[in-house]
Amino acid sequence: MTPEDQALAGELALGLLDGEERAQALRRTLSDPDFAREVEWWRAHFATMLAEVRPVPAPQGLIDNIGAPSLPKPRNRLRLVVPAALTAVAAAALLMILRPTPTVLPPVDRSPAVTLLAALQSSDGAGTPISAIVDRGAGQIRVVATGIAPAGKAAQLWVIRDGVPRSLGLLSDTGTTRLALTATEREALQAGLVLAISIEPPGGSPQATPTGPVVASGPLTAI
Repeated sequence: MTPEDQALAGELALGLLDGEERAQALRRTLSDPDFAREVEWWRAHFATMLAEVRPVPAPQGLIDNIGAPSLPKPRNRLRLVVPAALTAVAAAALLMILRPTPTVLPPVDRSPAVTLLAALQSSDGAGTPISAIVDRGAGQIRVVATGIAPAGKAAQLWVIRDGVPRSLGLLSDTGTTRLALTATEREALQAGLVLAISIEPPGGSPQATPTGPVVASGPLTAI
């Protein structure tokens, strides 16, 4: 995690991003577990800091001054600019200088609209991991993979719960597959469960369990 990545995570946690920049950062939390944990660290860190801030009583006469007419003064604009500049400098210092050494937080379980991520790897560790994103809020699972099954075969996705595999559907041979989740599947998919892909006959396994070889698997992690 570079200093730029750490600063970006802090800005996202503080709500300083907007537009496409914020959208890109949010998408990165779905694909980069390290970045997602960095954002959670910042949120917890700022929550602790805010809890330690003590309220300061308003100066005497402030309420009267708010309603009083103001006279044009050449330094008024400067008085507005200086505090804003100091605030920006303080924020930059907080993000880039005063930040303590980051710690790795455990996955955060946020129900019911929690997002889960799995990187499915072959048993020998070869090849690029297959990414699977479970969006329980949208009620779907997205799998990005190409060329999993050989000609005349189909790739089938499973979730293993209590040692029992349950089919989630067939995967497309190219691009991204989006599989709709039932209400039961949304609740059943939890961090720690394992996703697996097996090679089956066209149309999927004729049984309730895989009949072909399992070519990739990986645990679900909450982000």
